[in-house]
Amino acid sequence: MGLLGYATSVKAQDIQSNTEGFNIGVRAGVGNWSSSYFLNLDELEPIGVGGGVRLGYGLNQRFEVFAQYNAKTFAIKNDWDTYRISSLGAGIRVHFGGTLQRLRPYVEGGVAGVNLLINPVLFNGGLVEYRLKGSSLALGAGVNYFLSPNLALHANATGTFGKFNSFQIASRGIQDRPDVRTLQFSLGINFFFN
Repeated sequence: MGLLGYATSVKAQDIQSNTEGFNIGVRAGVGNWSSSYFLNLDELEPIGVGGGVRLGYGLNQRFEVFAQYNAKTFAIKNDWDTYRISSLGAGIRVHFGGTLQRLRPYVEGGVAGVNLLINPVLFNGGLVEYRLKGSSLALGAGVNYFLSPNLALHANATGTFGKFNSFQIASRGIQDRPDVRTLQFSLGINFFFN
């Protein structure tokens, strides 16, 4: 009789979430960037808007490897030809909770290449283009809320910390290597192919 009761209670526990296998996600959000190198350039348009796409593979219910691309425009209030930042990165995500839970928090870490393009910028009395590229450490945290075992809404916060290792002013490289920090908040949806 005890074995029958146990089997009935296990069957009644339906799977609410599954993070194994391939998944794809899209997101929209806001973000900012900052650098101690530039005098107030990062404060002229403090908030950018944009989105991204993410591909992942859940090795099991706990660990997932991923690659993602994010882009934001800061050309909102002022008259910029171009003011955007983008990043392409890869990393590992650690999920918490189990398949019987709809709400699954996570933390993630990885590396990202960051590209910043600003045009025009007033430099030495003329208008020029700034083009910067560099690498950074990316750290984040968030939560997935599963509507079904393979469809989840998510909220995420991610920060990157690094340096630009390429800095061009009007297509001419200079030796300076400015620091860069980004912070972004996003909402999106993930589909898990499990």
